[in-house]
Amino acid sequence: MKLDLGTFPVREVAFGGQTRWADGYLEIDRDHVRGLAVADQNIAYVDVDLALPGEATRIVNFVDAIEPRIKVTGEGQTYPGVCGRPVTPVGRGRTHRLGGFAVIECVDGGRPRPPVAPDQDPTTNIARRQDFIDMSGAGAVRPYASLRNLVVSLEVRPEVGAEDRHLATHGAVLRIADYLASAVAALEPPVIETFDLSARNPSLPSVVFIPLLSSHEFWGGPDSKVGTAVYGQTRLSAPWILHPAEMMDGAASQGTSWPLINNPLVMELARRHGKDLNFLATIIHRSNWGGQSEMELAAHRDAQAAVLLGAQGAIITTNIRGRRFVEVAATVKACEAEGIKTVLLTEEEDTEDGNATPLLINDPAIVAAVSTGTGEVSAPFSAVQRVLGGREIDLGWYAELPPLAGRYGAHHIQDHYGLGRQSCADF
Repeated sequence: MKLDLGTFPVREVAFGGQTRWADGYLEIDRDHVRGLAVADQNIAYVDVDLALPGEATRIVNFVDAIEPRIKVTGEGQTYPGVCGRPVTPVGRGRTHRLGGFAVIECVDGGRPRPPVAPDQDPTTNIARRQDFIDMSGAGAVRPYASLRNLVVSLEVRPEVGAEDRHLATHGAVLRIADYLASAVAALEPPVIETFDLSARNPSLPSVVFIPLLSSHEFWGGPDSKVGTAVYGQTRLSAPWILHPAEMMDGAASQGTSWPLINNPLVMELARRHGKDLNFLATIIHRSNWGGQSEMELAAHRDAQAAVLLGAQGAIITTNIRGRRFVEVAATVKACEAEGIKTVLLTEEEDTEDGNATPLLINDPAIVAAVSTGTGEVSAPFSAVQRVLGGREIDLGWYAELPPLAGRYGAHHIQDHYGLGRQSCADF
């Protein structure tokens, strides 16, 4: 199973009369992009803008970020299974990508908003919302701040339900991403990497990557299309065993699509395959099981899958906090019990001025851990000159916003894989 990944870096981007890529310059036909979005009759409003690194720009109503990728050879379609796309297995052949670029999905009302008390300053309510991206200043800590972004602002007709709402907005963004990626389908990429993990060196240690990805089943039921999906499936399930190249084609997506398809752990392990390790597979654990026995059962299935694959080591991550960390600890414990040496890569809980422990559970089985920080943004988010992501922007979004105390309970900083600028500087 071999994948050639061709990268077309985007260093400059602008609107123009056509869509094309040449020598790092991406020109986008804005009217055509708008037309792709409103092809779904449930879309009531669309606008598109560009947001560039270093600009005094804030993007609000953030839902997802999609990197344009397209299959040039090989079966299937990138981001398979979601929004009616085919579920044909991916990860073979050649895929082209627009590197350093993303299509940002912004949906007014896309996430629940905290209520505003009658006597409350509306800017305070805005400060509590964390579905935004700052492109400059101390708050430009999300990985999207370093990208050239096409911001797609969407509204859905009010009578449309949650499932159809998601299909309409996410489907629109995928159509746009496909269209942009098609501009480089027939071109020869300036950078190409070949990932061939078929041969294994028995003298090298063999490892697996086990990301815990939250399922939307608890909120939307087993047939929901909303939430992090594996080949379009969001339900709780037994572990998914994926070839690493499937991850590079978007087999896991939605909500955190850009960090998943650009996962630095998958990319670096694949690059080191055959040199100082054998990268066997990604074992995806769907999380938020109901009881302790279910959590332990899922953890044991992860460990048994790793054993059957021949793993001697594992890297374990999570994409949501709180009670799901019980499953994280159980998975580490199950792997260690099978003799699989594990490393936990995780964000930490709020320090609470040094009074709280970094992890919710300090199980003795967690013997090796790497921190991606607490998610704290200690300096205020600077006032901005431009706000994108909606038709009617609350004036409070232009103002300076207060710092974030920490990661727990917040989704502004979701640095599960070490992509962002946050660090262990707190300590």
